[in-house]
Amino acid sequence: MKNNIGRLHVLTDTIVQNKFSHPDLARMAIDGGANTIQFRQKKGSSLDMFRNAETIMQLCRDASVTMIVNDRIDIALAVDADGVHLGQSDIPLPVARKLLGAQKLMGGSATDFDELRKVIEGGADYVGFGPVFGTMSKENPGNPRGISFMKEVVERSSIPVVAIGGIKLNHVKELFATGIHGIAVISAICCEPDPAKATQRFLTAIKK
Repeated sequence: MKNNIGRLHVLTDTIVQNKFSHPDLARMAIDGGANTIQFRQKKGSSLDMFRNAETIMQLCRDASVTMIVNDRIDIALAVDADGVHLGQSDIPLPVARKLLGAQKLMGGSATDFDELRKVIEGGADYVGFGPVFGTMSKENPGNPRGISFMKEVVERSSIPVVAIGGIKLNHVKELFATGIHGIAVISAICCEPDPAKATQRFLTAIKK
């Protein structure tokens, strides 16, 4: 396992909220102790994405925090991000690995066991599996899987599992009891009045 697969992935988002920019969210999550920032910008020009990613990459580099770009391998390469996270409809994982090289982190999304197999066979370092719960952060997210389902996901996966989808603070203890490696959080941090404090609360729960 690569040692830079964080336990808490904070995903930046300006669709579920518009009070904070992507760099704002990254900065506050880092201040709160996040060890992985996933830059997740679904709308806007490539230039705007590049500028946001460039700023976030510098923030992460200064703080020794892992920075991953969602979906856009071109942006990840352009800013020399630590890795990329790809969905089932993005560039194939084996192709992404050739472009990234062996040292970069690569994650893949899965919603069922067939997609899990594809992510593993594609050479991903970890799988983002979900949604665990209902979520408004993604269009057509699929049926919520629930906490008990994640135990079987962990048993079937040969790579670390990062749970995602509607995860709130009160879910942390039960989720980690299933054997998952980490969690990815959007709304429960980004939509809070103070994302830094929200990040701290998640980290405290994870450490317990």
